[in-house]
Amino acid sequence: MSRFWKLVSLFFLLGFFIILISANAQAHKPIDTSGPATKVNPIVITEHRVSWAAYNEFLAPGEVHYYRLEGVKSGEKIHLSLLVPYLERLKDYFPVIALMGPGLEEDFSGLDPEKILELLKPGEGEGVIVKQFAGQEAGTFFEPFTQTRYLERQEMNIFAPASGNYYAAVVDLEGRADKYVFAIGEEEKWGPADILSMPRIWWDVRLFMEKETSTYITAGIVASSAILIAVWLIKR
Repeated sequence: MSRFWKLVSLFFLLGFFIILISANAQAHKPIDTSGPATKVNPIVITEHRVSWAAYNEFLAPGEVHYYRLEGVKSGEKIHLSLLVPYLERLKDYFPVIALMGPGLEEDFSGLDPEKILELLKPGEGEGVIVKQFAGQEAGTFFEPFTQTRYLERQEMNIFAPASGNYYAAVVDLEGRADKYVFAIGEEEKWGPADILSMPRIWWDVRLFMEKETSTYITAGIVASSAILIAVWLIKR
């Protein structure tokens, strides 16, 4: 292997892994969305203040996805925000988000209360706050680690009026079944196991964002560079 290609491979690998290691400073930890997300069997969030992201998709019109925030203490901040992938078909896609829980004062964001209550089915003693996108123009967010772009929608910041479990929900009132990214919490908390999982996160997020071709090419370059450097080191 020529010196030139050794240097190119080494430079590419070093750059990739520097980005990989530094990504935990600004990335959300993905939530496992492979299971149900119903009110009876919600996606459970045990640390609601940690920065999480659910890369999820409605599989049928009219679905409601539920996320149970466990052990919320009175006075703690609950942060929720919604993004959608920066794709042409989703530029006019505006799901709503809701929070249900003890002590919440109801706010339906100008929507029909009867329709919302019938759709979300809050439990006894659970107040409901609904937030829909109200901006004139959607902002964009670029995530440097995965090199993916999102359309910003609405966010919600509520201080819990009482201790207990809260339910966050996402639904599209127009009945469209498509992709969204639901962010919960704001505190970055990454351990060694999380950092080791970054290559898989990079892969999964890019495929979710429908960047298959460039993902396969980049992964191939990284793998080839690693093999070339390994061969070079063995032969030295």
